[in-house]
Amino acid sequence: MPVGRDDIIRYAATEIEEGKRLDLGVLAAELHISRVTLFRRVGNRDQLLSEALWWLNERSLESSIGRWRHANGDAVRSESGALRSMWIVTDHCARTGRDTGFQKLLDDEPIAAIRALTDPEGAVQPRMITAITDLLKHDVREGGLRPSVDLGTLAFAVVRLGESVLYADLLAGRQSNIAKASTLVTALVEGVLRTE
Repeated sequence: MPVGRDDIIRYAATEIEEGKRLDLGVLAAELHISRVTLFRRVGNRDQLLSEALWWLNERSLESSIGRWRHANGDAVRSESGALRSMWIVTDHCARTGRDTGFQKLLDDEPIAAIRALTDPEGAVQPRMITAITDLLKHDVREGGLRPSVDLGTLAFAVVRLGESVLYADLLAGRQSNIAKASTLVTALVEGVLRTE
């Protein structure tokens, strides 16, 4: 059976999870395809890194959504008052922050990782904006909330603010602070979403 694009992305994501450097020559050999075939199916290393990181992010978000449902069902707010979308985003960021393979990538290749994570034309940032827009839409619809800006703009701000706290600190040599990022992002969202 031929190795498809999704197979390559999944394999690359597994390599990242295991803390291995993404080497296209090694990857092609392990998948028993040529580098030319690999390039035709997934593009260059930056493109594959971006797709693999999105694959990991998407699974983490799905897991966080599942954890919310297990604890809170379809509620828009938890018993402590946390907004569903912000709880899910915070849980996702905390899980990602604890992932040793992801942290190794950030430590070993910070520029390539940041570029893959924050490129507006890449796989991660635009899809994360879409995913957060969907989470916000659910909260607005089910929670009777009235946003003062469109949800796509709010999701963009959430992603960019989160990136600036989590990744810019890394590049500046400071420790990322998920709790601080969560507080800032939640304050932004709660300030924009009002009860009808």
